[in-house]
Amino acid sequence: MKYTEDNLGEIVTTDGDNGSYYDERIVMAYCPICAAKFIGTIRQAGGFLGGHEVFHAWEFTVQINNELEA
Repeated sequence: MKYTEDNLGEIVTTDGDNGSYYDERIVMAYCPICAAKFIGTIRQAGGFLGGHEVFHAWEFTVQINNELEA
């Protein structure tokens, strides 16, 4: 389902391949590094934030390695 700012604060139940989530609140999260935004359930927001954290950590590691090699 596509959520918008109009849905923020709503409590929903979602069903997926991994199971069902009950009483999930719709939230907005953003990445403090690249400012990407996400609107969805708290569970999904955690995945969004965790994914960005891992990606940016990798990105910084590559940058540091490139600078050390120069």
